Amino acid sequence: MKKVIVLTLCLVLMVFAGSGCSQLTDEAKSNISDKVSAKVSELYSSKVESLGDNSAVSNLINEIGLGNITNYTIELETSQEPYGLIINVAQKDDSFTESDFSLTAVQLLGLISNLDYVEVNNGDQHYEMTADEATALINENVKNLSDSADKLESVLNQLTGN
Repeated sequence: MKKVIVLTLCLVLMVFAGSGCSQLTDEAKSNISDKVSAKVSELYSSKVESLGDNSAVSNLINEIGLGNITNYTIELETSQEPYGLIINVAQKDDSFTESDFSLTAVQLLGLISNLDYVEVNNGDQHYEMTADEATALINENVKNLSDSADKLESVLNQLTGN
């Protein structure tokens, strides 16, 4: 009889422990989701109407981030179309990869309304993406990212695998 009671108590504890873990997991997922939504909201509110607005472009780059890269200069190619943004990294950072660039470029191309291409020069590494290439990458018009925060969040989740 004692074995049955002990076994029953063990089963009850396992059920409670299992439900507690799933609640923690759901809570952790909710926290992550909230952080992503807050970041997307910040990015969306930082969208830029014109590439010629140097301070707004700089602010958006800071919001998006460039991995570990913090020391860079920007050039705005606005004298004639296609309009471009060139980011020159002061000191090469080997941790900045093509996937980092792709995510950054899609966000910039989607959130700067008249931006046609983005380049990053990182030492001997050169990355470039056009709005058409970004559109092909995400399977929809990259310029639609500035339509809503939900659209932006959906595409960022697609690109990051969340």
